[in-house]
Amino acid sequence: MSRNAIAGGVLWIGLVVGSALSLLSLNTIDLLFLLAPLAVVPLGLDLALRVVKGEKNSLAIGVARRAQLPAALCTTVSFLFSPGIVAMILVFPWFCLGCDLGIWGLVCLARGGFKSLRTVCVSMSFIYLPIGCTWLIASRWGLSPMGFQEPIVLLTAIHFHFAGFAAPLLTAATAATVERTAANVQKIFRIIATGVLAGPGLLAAGFVVGPHLKLAAALLLVINEIGLALFFLFALRGMRPRSAQALVALSSASVLFSMVLAAIWAVGEFPLQPFVHLAEMAKLHGTANALGFTVCGLLGWTLSVGKAARKKDAIAKEELTWFA
Repeated sequence: MSRNAIAGGVLWIGLVVGSALSLLSLNTIDLLFLLAPLAVVPLGLDLALRVVKGEKNSLAIGVARRAQLPAALCTTVSFLFSPGIVAMILVFPWFCLGCDLGIWGLVCLARGGFKSLRTVCVSMSFIYLPIGCTWLIASRWGLSPMGFQEPIVLLTAIHFHFAGFAAPLLTAATAATVERTAANVQKIFRIIATGVLAGPGLLAAGFVVGPHLKLAAALLLVINEIGLALFFLFALRGMRPRSAQALVALSSASVLFSMVLAAIWAVGEFPLQPFVHLAEMAKLHGTANALGFTVCGLLGWTLSVGKAARKKDAIAKEELTWFA
């Protein structure tokens, strides 16, 4: 795990404690968002670097990793100000970081990235990030794009940082284990991966197009993320170390809980009579999805992929020594 992720995680815990003690005026939705730039994105960049190899990939992600922590700190400071020009300027570096990764994702796909499911997942993850950053700009500037008010504006930024950025990276890591399985299993996983990748965009479109698409997109995202969680469990036996197994198992359990809540909310909101209120969704679904599914999942898969890579390198060195 990178030092940026550790530093960001410690700072985020401090923000939570400060808010609980009423030293900071950050609400649950603010804290859920700040987890993304401080911990989720650096963890995601670490995982992306391990999943998609190559000098060009390493260079692009490496540049983003160096710029991530300063941009995340500026974003954190922004939330100490009321929405306005100052708060917007402070999140602009994060917007630039997101746009840089988004452009890299588009270029990667244009240069033949569709040939590999892992590359498609990582590219789509980076493409979704600047969309989330754009909604963050709107939120901190106090804008109401397309008539949407807070907290929907900031919740949309959260959506694209978690479901848009993090979930495709977890899908990419899972794809690396599925590649060694039977053809039928790979086909099922590709269907689920397609749903995970398309879900965030379709759900966002549903808020604009109408309630029918929004409900269909929400249920599609729920079904496919539950499917992804089941593939997490499928991959557990081959994962090392045990800490990675425990984290990925917790991630799988968390997504099952959070997606059931998401389905209840989506069905209840369709007739505009929600069974679960937005504040409750933020605390229950948001916390389980952010800390359980996303953070534990990214940590577990990073540990597992890193362990496998070190083992492969050790075998390669041993073979070179033998032939020498």
